Amino acid sequence: KIHRHLAAKKGLRGHQHGNVALGAGVINHCHGECVDRALGCCKGLASDGGLVDGRAMNQSPNILLIAGSAEAHEIATAMAAAGVSARAVLRRAERSFGPLAVPSEIWSPRDVDEVEAYLRVHKFTAVLDAGHGFDADISQIAFGAAAQLNLPYVRIVRPMWDITAPAERAASVAEAALMIRSKARVFAATGRGTLDQYHPFSGARLYLRQTNAEARSALPPFAEAVFGQPPFTRAAEAELFRRLQIDTLVLRNVGGAPSRPKLDAALDLGLRVIVIDRPSPPAGAQALHGAEAGLRWIETLPRKGVGL
Repeated sequence: KIHRHLAAKKGLRGHQHGNVALGAGVINHCHGECVDRALGCCKGLASDGGLVDGRAMNQSPNILLIAGSAEAHEIATAMAAAGVSARAVLRRAERSFGPLAVPSEIWSPRDVDEVEAYLRVHKFTAVLDAGHGFDADISQIAFGAAAQLNLPYVRIVRPMWDITAPAERAASVAEAALMIRSKARVFAATGRGTLDQYHPFSGARLYLRQTNAEARSALPPFAEAVFGQPPFTRAAEAELFRRLQIDTLVLRNVGGAPSRPKLDAALDLGLRVIVIDRPSPPAGAQALHGAEAGLRWIETLPRKGVGL
């Protein structure tokens, strides 16, 4: 079963290498011992008539994977190991956690018709949306296109954190920005793409977390980039907040353990915390929690193309 290949992804991220090219589908490769482990988990499938069986492969789904999360990488790794036909798209390069194990490209569709045409050209039979939790516009467009073609669609999400007082909640970055007090020293983990929503900035300084240190356009005078690579620990986040003299944390409720240390560190230090609610999945769409649930969903898909 394909969901059993999820175990094979352990250790992959540090050993993968390849390239993600703008506007071009580039196959990303995984070499070395990680491949041996992944393929070792698949050896029984051919003899059992599973997803890598010759006849099954001829009729297996062709999946559009919307990436931008750790779960997308887990799913891509398992699909590649099981020989499932798939292609991934990412909104922008910094949403990638490294090379994906399936062909991928950077693409930010503008509307439903554009996605529908893409689904037809590539003869996709299903859409598995494991994009960033706050890319609600992409999810809505993809769901609409899949519905028009009568294709199965699923949204993979993480359970959100339970936010209680003294932490505060906001519906958007713009709303959180209005809650920032005069002279506040703010650490924001909301992404560079949200910077415009802090204008006009009422605090003293805004420190913006970035995981990509490549040269970009200059930040406005009130903002300063703080570069770092995950995983982040509770202790390291607390030390960073003390060093920068942070009194307010603004973050998005992305859920999951890897992103939580900054929230716990801020609460430990008694900082003011403003948490932005994650958008809901598209109305009427099936939503599942976690990569393994997504892989189980793949196993339920029809073996022949739908709508194309």
